[in-house]
Amino acid sequence: MFNIGFLWLALSIGSEITGTSMIKKTNGFRNPAPSVLVISAYCICYFALTKAMGYIPVGIAYSLWCGFGIVGVTIVSMILYKQKPDLPAIFSMGLIISGGIIMNMFSQM
Repeated sequence: MFNIGFLWLALSIGSEITGTSMIKKTNGFRNPAPSVLVISAYCICYFALTKAMGYIPVGIAYSLWCGFGIVGVTIVSMILYKQKPDLPAIFSMGLIISGGIIMNMFSQM
């Protein structure tokens, strides 16, 4: 059965990744365009997360939001800022993704 909460959660995660990834470009919020993008992305992020938690248990929604946000920001930072995760970082992200999948599939929360 389809749960619309996961669409809200996907929007929340995507906007959180956008906002977090652009913080570096704000130059301490002195650069207006990226600053507006960051603030807007976080507003959308928390609005959508609030909506998602109306359909998904808080523990599951928050763990997926955190986990996939971490992985997403890492991937975007590799593209935008040419940052390269080392082996422990890659291993840790694999654990985060695995934990999110396991919690979502098997948790009875």
